[in-house]
Amino acid sequence: LPKLLDVGLEVYPYSPDEAEDGPQAAVQITLRLPDNVIYFQVPVVARWDPAGQQWRTDGISSTTYEAEEKSITLGMGAFYTVALLQDAHLNLPYQAWELHPTGVDEGLFTVTAVFATIQIQIKDNQCMLSSVVVEEEEVLSHITGKWMSPFALRAALKRAGVNIFPAEYSHKYVPVPRKVSAREFPGGFSPVFHSGHPFLPWDLLLHLTERFLLQQVSEHPTAGSAKDDDWSLYMFSGEKIQNLKLTETSEAFSEELKEESEFHSTLYHMLKDSASSEAMDKVGRAGFLFIDSVYQLLLATRVLAYS
Repeated sequence: LPKLLDVGLEVYPYSPDEAEDGPQAAVQITLRLPDNVIYFQVPVVARWDPAGQQWRTDGISSTTYEAEEKSITLGMGAFYTVALLQDAHLNLPYQAWELHPTGVDEGLFTVTAVFATIQIQIKDNQCMLSSVVVEEEEVLSHITGKWMSPFALRAALKRAGVNIFPAEYSHKYVPVPRKVSAREFPGGFSPVFHSGHPFLPWDLLLHLTERFLLQQVSEHPTAGSAKDDDWSLYMFSGEKIQNLKLTETSEAFSEELKEESEFHSTLYHMLKDSASSEAMDKVGRAGFLFIDSVYQLLLATRVLAYS
């Protein structure tokens, strides 16, 4: 408000005093959260600072979040451009993940994150978001059931608040165990992709340790889940892969090898010795576009490193 002084008119603050809990709120705003974005926790309200060219959280008070009504009420000392923020790593580390075949050059990729379960169908060079389940409720219907490239799917999920794509420095914010290799795909995996042979005729359950990679594998060329007694456990040390006598139900870990088992340098060559001709035929006929789509999704989600 203008105030008459000896030197003339000067701008005088409307509310110069500060309340005990922060700046006096001259403006109160209620925002309705968009239906096409998921907020897994109470969003952080930030205001844009034109002078510093950055988002700031000061100058905002009396924030009230109504989850059921999907609205947030806040007070500010002036009008600002505001944004609602949430932690980019709140869905990490992953609780579980699966990748299994559903047909020729088709697969289903399931990621169980902290707050959501995401299912992605893969076919040739396209991906489709099958479902996003949060607290037993399917959400984000506006992007489910639509075929798009892996890159477009990644962008759509991030815009919708479902960020399951670790960044370069995410390991500094997410507690993850040390792995056998800094690369996302150790030597047992790389030849499977780079030689043009995907691993999708098998279900794989993987566990990385500091010394070696454990791979539980089961062949089932037809759609559906593998039986509990059809699994074999392989250990990859970085130089060779071997079939262990150990099973998932064993009481203690042992590196004892299965009788009459041989070692190989890659997972592909190990499975080639034990797999059926039908399974290997499907591996050999897999399309390169499908292989690339699987590879892009695994690299984007980095499930090997963040599980």
